[in-house]
Formats: sequence, C-alpha cells, structure tokens
Amino acid sequence: MGNILCCCVQPRPAPKRDQAEPDSFFPSSMAYNASTPSCKDFKEISVVTPYSGGKKILVICTSKYLLQMANGKYFNTGHQASETFVALYHFDKCGFAFDVCTPDGKPVAIEEWTFPMATGYEDKLRSIQKKLQSQLDAPMKVSDVSTSLEPYAGIFMPGGHGPVIEQPKIAAIGVLLRAAHAMSLPTISLCHGPAAMLAAGIGGDFPYKGYKLCVFPDSADLSSPKFGYLPGYIKAEDFVEANLVKLGCIVQNKEMDDMTCVDRELVTGSSQQASHTTSVAAVKLLAEKYGFEVKF
Repeated sequence: MGNILCCCVQPRPAPKRDQAEPDSFFPSSMAYNASTPSCKDFKEISVVTPYSGGKKILVICTSKYLLQMANGKYFNTGHQASETFVALYHFDKCGFAFDVCTPDGKPVAIEEWTFPMATGYEDKLRSIQKKLQSQLDAPMKVSDVSTSLEPYAGIFMPGGHGPVIEQPKIAAIGVLLRAAHAMSLPTISLCHGPAAMLAAGIGGDFPYKGYKLCVFPDSADLSSPKFGYLPGYIKAEDFVEANLVKLGCIVQNKEMDDMTCVDRELVTGSSQQASHTTSVAAVKLLAEKYGFEVKF
C-alpha cells in the first residue's frame, strides 16, 4: 500500500512543542472539517442525587504525542478533547473527583487542535480542563497508583491516537487493569483508548478474553491517510482492533460511529462520535453500582 497522498489533502505541519523533536503533522483541512463536530449528541446530564461516597475515578493517560507512521512521518496527537473531557465533565457533575496518571508522570498530552471540533459544547470541555489543569500538568506516575485500587470507583482511559504510542507496552497499566477486572471495577474507554487494555496481557492472563467491546476500527485508520487525517499508514503492530481480537475480544462495531458497548464492568465506545453515548453508559453503570441518581 502506498503512502502517496493527493496534494489537496496533505496533512498540515504542526508547530513543535519541543524544538528538539522531529517534524510532525496535523490533519488536513479536509479531514478536520469532515471530523467536525466530534460528537453530535452532547447533552447535559441531570443529577438528582450526586455521588457522595468519596472514591475517585482513576484517569490513565499518556504524555506521548508523536505517533510514527510506517513511512517514518509523525502524527501530532495525544488525547482527543471530546474523548477525554466529555466523560470527565459528566463524572465531575455527578460528584466524582479524579486521580490522573501517566506512565512517566509527565504532563498529559492533549490534542489542543481538537477543542474547536466540539461544536456547541467546547465551553464545557474547557471548563473541566481548567478545573483539572494542575493534575493534567503534574499527574501521578502509573507505578505509584495503589494496586489495591481501594480509593477508586472506576477507571477511565481516554481516547485519541496518543494511547497507541506506548500504553500497550506499559506493564504497570496491565497490573492495574487485571486488579480492576478481579474486583469488577467499572472500566471505561473509547476510540483508541482501549489500546491500554493490551497491556493487561503483559505478565499475566489477559482478563478481557471473551468480552464484547467497541473500538476505533482498523479500517478507518487504513482509510484516513487517503484524505490527509494521518500523514501515512499506521504500523501493522499498532492496529488496536486487530491486536484486541488476537487476545480474544469480540468487537461489536464495524464503523467509526457512536456505538457503545457495556459488557460486565467494561464500557467502551467506537470513536469520538461516541464521546457522549459512552459517558452516559458509564454514568448509568456507576449510578447503579454506587447508588446516586441521574436523569438523561
């Protein structure tokens, strides 16, 4: 498969966050416009009785933002704004606090360029980003999170292409996810966020074998360079869907859509379009488990 893109859909050069880093790219204007709005169904959740149990949501993130393509070019990524902050906005409104962590304890990488794609609700995302900014700038290290997970009501792993870079290889994430599975702790992710689940197969039995889930389809990653979203094709080893299927997961979605799946403690969504539907499914599960009341 070639990496030649039509001149009218070339990805755009991205400014460097560090002058020592290699050149990288944002999506083409065509791809950006086609992906806006990120989700079409954002709505407020009405909280009748908020959560008051004192447990937090553990947010497992990445500090990495340069994803190398098979052709050697880099996509300037991180966590997609809607795929991160829609859920955090709703969880916060329900009464939850958060612990944020990255594998190296460095600041969470956010796709800042995706905020304007949140048409009609960007202000909501900015409000929760501002509220959590100190934690995003100085997160915990994944290895410092208590493996008992006693302080937590659930785990949230936001999407974006950033998780693909290193999370599947971080054994400490796998330790936490196997512990979460053993105690049926609600575990929420969407789009490329389930890449982190691959780490659960390191050093132990993969706990999600036989689970149904939604994830960003590999077919969409294969097609996206054709209209300039990615600056090349993803490396074969980085396809999230195929690697989860190899470990025994049963993928439910075929498209990059708003589909959400709940299987036991696992809540997953297929793409940025599922940012709200995944959040609603997660809030319903958390409300049932911890006894607070919400209306949708």
